[in-house]
Amino acid sequence: MNDSGQQQQEEQQWADLPKELLETIGKCFDSRVDIVRFRSVCSSWRSSASCSFDQEIPNLPIKLPQPINFNANLYQSTICKMEFITHQKPEPSSDSSSSSSSSSNSESRGWLVKVGESKYGKLELLHPLSDYKIRYSPFVLNLLDTNFVNLSKAFMLKTQSGYPIYGVNKVVLFSKDESAIIAICHEGKLTYWKDGDEQWTLLDNNHFEYDDIIEYKGQFYVVDRWGTVSWIDKSLRVIQYSPPLFGCGGRKNLVESCGDLYIVDRYLDGERRTWDDYDRESAAARRRRYRKCSPRATDFRVHKLDEEWGTWIDVNSLGDRVFVLGIDCSFSISSGEFVGGKGNCIYFTDDDDYVGKGLSNDSIRIFRLEDHFIEKVSALPGFSEIFWPPNISSI
Repeated sequence: MNDSGQQQQEEQQWADLPKELLETIGKCFDSRVDIVRFRSVCSSWRSSASCSFDQEIPNLPIKLPQPINFNANLYQSTICKMEFITHQKPEPSSDSSSSSSSSSNSESRGWLVKVGESKYGKLELLHPLSDYKIRYSPFVLNLLDTNFVNLSKAFMLKTQSGYPIYGVNKVVLFSKDESAIIAICHEGKLTYWKDGDEQWTLLDNNHFEYDDIIEYKGQFYVVDRWGTVSWIDKSLRVIQYSPPLFGCGGRKNLVESCGDLYIVDRYLDGERRTWDDYDRESAAARRRRYRKCSPRATDFRVHKLDEEWGTWIDVNSLGDRVFVLGIDCSFSISSGEFVGGKGNCIYFTDDDDYVGKGLSNDSIRIFRLEDHFIEKVSALPGFSEIFWPPNISSI
């Protein structure tokens, strides 16, 4: 039997796997990308796995608390490392007339991208720091020739038309079984909602200035604007875990990196905007003025949690690690795993309090810990290569 015949026979054997086995495999996937790739193999695999991934998150209308006053749905996206797993050069798309040569350096590396789902149920590529849809790709992407390594999950509340909602700063899925979520909204209020609730529950009646929430080692932690970290137990009690930081930064982010928990303290050149600044304006005018007046980052400080003592250790270098502070998710990556990756830096946007469409690469900035230098990523081409779509010459 020649090689072609043997390959066809092997493919037929995979296609003839028992339906019960395929259904069991299909239930093990933890992202919509994996489901779509699985269904792309052949007709028998496609029929054995549902294309829906709605069972992971509550697909229910959620009434947001005053003064936001919107009906919303919870959307999930996945931060991924995207890499080609074929030795064949990807096929150029009709939008690109440029040619490229394969690079041995890029074969073992990938690009950072967010994979989301549109309101029509289709997969779409998003910028990992925002909800900005990537509309251009230099290549036609075949999911069977492309590997997506899941790095982190992100959640966002959007209107039923698919638009992000101003005033909701962060959302996490607290319990999949109860369709329960926790959100930081309206200038830092920590709120809880589950399927069947008519109203949101305020988790801390005395504290209204929370900045970020993260799931760390199976437990949810929150940080306020003074750097005090608390954890949320199963009964929804907010329990202080660490003392406040001594730093005076204006915004805090929580990041997990290599099994450790970090606070990134962002220093701003002005006061953060409040809801009262825009309460009487139209939504469009509010968005325009917010982006014009939003304070800019001038410096960052990084602190690592000492779990044994519940204290913070100053960090002067991240080594090869990169921190990415997105509007709906903050995470860490190894620079060596990405094309053009450079360690010891932080990617962020000054518009991350404004959750809206149209956030472009020009809004993304880089902070280097070694010299505390801040610049737009668009002005430093070497730092933008980790994002998809790449510069054609880097493929």
